[in-house]
Amino acid sequence: MAKYRLGQEKRGVVFRKTQKEKKRRFKRKYILYIFAAWILANVLLFLVKEYLSNYYFSTQLPELSPENYKKILIFAPHCDDETLSSAGVIQKALAAGSKVKVVVMTNGDGFTRAAGQNFGKIRLKAEDYIKFGYLRQKETIHALEDLGVDRKNIIFLGYPDRGLRYLWEKYFDSKVSYFNPLTRTFHSPYSNSYEKNVQYKGVNVVKNIESIIKSFEPDLIIYPYSRDQHPDHWATSAFVKFSLLQLGYKGEEWQYLVHRGDWPTPFGKHPDMFLVPPFKLAFTDTKWYQVPLDGFMIEKKANSISDYHSQIKVMRGFLEAFIRQNELFAKLGNSVAKRYEGDNLFSPKYLVMEEPTHDIWSLIFEKGADIDSIYAAHDSENIYIGIRMVGSAKRLINYYLHIRAFKDQKYLGRMYIQISGSKMKSVKTMTTPHFSLDNSEFQRNKNYMKIVLPKKDLQNTNMLFLSLRTEFLGRQLDRSAWRVIQLK
Repeated sequence: MAKYRLGQEKRGVVFRKTQKEKKRRFKRKYILYIFAAWILANVLLFLVKEYLSNYYFSTQLPELSPENYKKILIFAPHCDDETLSSAGVIQKALAAGSKVKVVVMTNGDGFTRAAGQNFGKIRLKAEDYIKFGYLRQKETIHALEDLGVDRKNIIFLGYPDRGLRYLWEKYFDSKVSYFNPLTRTFHSPYSNSYEKNVQYKGVNVVKNIESIIKSFEPDLIIYPYSRDQHPDHWATSAFVKFSLLQLGYKGEEWQYLVHRGDWPTPFGKHPDMFLVPPFKLAFTDTKWYQVPLDGFMIEKKANSISDYHSQIKVMRGFLEAFIRQNELFAKLGNSVAKRYEGDNLFSPKYLVMEEPTHDIWSLIFEKGADIDSIYAAHDSENIYIGIRMVGSAKRLINYYLHIRAFKDQKYLGRMYIQISGSKMKSVKTMTTPHFSLDNSEFQRNKNYMKIVLPKKDLQNTNMLFLSLRTEFLGRQLDRSAWRVIQLK
């Protein structure tokens, strides 16, 4: 009995928490509550900012009139980009009697998740990717015909999906062609490409683009925005702009945005809302415009977007986010480098490019990789380029300055400059042989970098087409727009 009572007493013992343990648990709950409140506050702030900016910018954006142009040429990196960006423009132009032609750079065959879901496969072969490319072509033809575009005015170039960046940079004028690891080819495997069996080289992309522009003679060209974060989009923008520089094109240029973080917010079909520029991009050197749509045009655009069955299956909310009251376009003009007076290169008068900052989460912690602005000036002998970062430039971060040099409309060559630590060198495989850094100068001070390039080492160029990229251990952290800088 005593043993039993003892057991009862043991089972009835109340173990009291020590004061120290109570404080520890209180701190944990306090930290958890603060963290939850911080997340909630940021979500609310984001939503308020997005909806306020949506209302504000929708009333501030000037309107564009596609009806004023006789021939409109639209470049799309993938099948569906032309509809997301310009379905309303196409409808308005055709209704006014204008001609519209659409050029699709790639067949979008590299979207592995969508291809796998459409074919019910986990492992895809080269022929599966090609089959998926033809499927996406059919969707594009159907969608554009619904908008009124004739099949003869739809051109497929057949370049590699997810490979345009490499054609623009590494394989622009190389001896060997780019190898597409998905379709397992060095050339277009599609029978209906604009140039059959075209080799995957950047110079061929330029040749095709220039040929189409010369033949069609458009007075308005629409192509991706240079600050689009998708590599195929910004590369398409660079290819088109490069071609226009060589042709001396004098017509109108509009650029459109598709990929930038979680833009456009909110996802899903919201036909009563407006497409407005992302908050960070609204206050840069870009001028934003809109093309308003009526109810009939909005519904027709929604029907054309629904024709992309392979894409609707995997990202319906994103595609339908472009069904709005308007379509959004940007104009990014050329910059002019002024004569250098020997003063501070980083003064506002020499500013040629202003980039969005703190717009990518990783850059909050790597401020030395966050591009703030680029400055340029020149005198009779040298070109001066200034680079300003948000934070101090770090030795572990690589900075790549890619320059294409022109003299009037003539392309002279390119130079790919790598800055690592206190050293600057050219990447030989991506630099024209007769361009040199031998007589150049480089200075670095905290978040400022200054480069001096003798004009004679760039064949006395009078126009630059350039962009800056930052990397850490091979991973891109930030990239500026490709921008034309005239030396006047």
